[in-house]
This record gives sequence, C-alpha cells and structure tokens, in this order.
Amino acid sequence: MTLAQWAYAAAEVPVYFIADPHAGRCRVFTHPQDGAYKRDLTVTYGEPVDLTDTVLGITLPTDEFPRD
Repeated sequence: MTLAQWAYAAAEVPVYFIADPHAGRCRVFTHPQDGAYKRDLTVTYGEPVDLTDTVLGITLPTDEFPRD
C-alpha cells in the first residue's frame, strides 16, 4: 500500500480514483475501513467503471479518457 492509499483510506475517502493516460488504465479503490481499502479494481480505458455500490452511485464511462 502506498502512503497516498493509506492517507485516503485513513481519512475514509469513499472513492480513490487514479486514471493513467500513459498505461490506458484506471485504478479504483473503494470501501475504506480500518486505514485500508477493501476493494481494488483495475480497468482498461474503454471499460466502464461501476461505482453504483459506492456513495457516487454511478457508472463512469472511460472510452473518451485521453491517452498519452
């Protein structure tokens, strides 16, 4: 776990979303508990990110995310 992941999880940030235009991937951490995220999802650009079970309650399309 990185320091950033720990800090966000400890602060109970419900969704920590990282978009990497160089790799064409997103990494999403959700459900913080006891200083760690319980769920870790990696998706390739073009796949939707299902956040319907979080406080956001949405599905985020990634097909138009910019690439390096």
